Amino acid sequence: MQPEKHHPLDQTLLERLHLPMDATLRLRLMRGLIHLVDGTSRAFFRKPFFGLRECEALWQELDMATDVDLVDALLALKGGTALDPHGLEHIPETGPALIASTHPTGPFDFIAHAGTLLKRRPDLKVVANNDARTFLGADRIVSVRVNRHNRALSARATVAGMEAHLRDGGALLIFGSGRVPRRAGSGLIEPRWRSGTTRVSESCNVPIIPASIDVRNSRYYYRLRHLAWRLSGSDNFAVTVGSLRYLIEMLDQLGGRYDLHYGTPLAPGSPPELIQKKAESLVPGLYYGT
Repeated sequence: MQPEKHHPLDQTLLERLHLPMDATLRLRLMRGLIHLVDGTSRAFFRKPFFGLRECEALWQELDMATDVDLVDALLALKGGTALDPHGLEHIPETGPALIASTHPTGPFDFIAHAGTLLKRRPDLKVVANNDARTFLGADRIVSVRVNRHNRALSARATVAGMEAHLRDGGALLIFGSGRVPRRAGSGLIEPRWRSGTTRVSESCNVPIIPASIDVRNSRYYYRLRHLAWRLSGSDNFAVTVGSLRYLIEMLDQLGGRYDLHYGTPLAPGSPPELIQKKAESLVPGLYYGT
């Protein structure tokens, strides 16, 4: 019997789809479905819809780079991605820093923030889903595990990791909602931000720096997510299906020019509603109601 073939993004797919690590048959079926859709899309539109094969090939071309090496390699593609930071003076060069950002697109949000902030704060860590370990390395993230209903399974351990890094004088990036927004008309709507930023900033007595990046996903992402929601009636399912496009969205975003905004720090313990409002207002018109 031939040994089971493993692909570079197998673990990422399993975690994104909330499948157990030994679900090899379901993973094989899902990969087959993705390749079928991509093949059809290539035939009719000359580009893949999910781009699984392209993303895996690129990562192998980059020698499976991780952490800073991966960030630098990705931002150098397509002639280079231009990042224009505004308000960078609000990020202290030393000492604890808690940056609470909107999450408009998926993995590209971290790549863009990292490309800007790592020059100022090499000690930057990000609160990220467990599957991000594959690309960022265990030392770059404070891991959070969520179930298919978007409920945190590791809340206590995640909060402890956030507090430990801040008390060590480190810089921490957290995406306030933990979820990529849906589209409503011409604006985006993020879920209500979670309370973790508030609790950690208060316990460590660290101000909160609101942040946002002026970018959004393609219409294909929003249409796929809306279709999945119409078919299932579940936003959690729609987000899971939409997440299959995160990497191809990121590849399409590379090579562009983006503004990143860092706002005036808010008092430790500021409520999630205020942090979200301040972060979203940094890019007028991107979020619904701003």
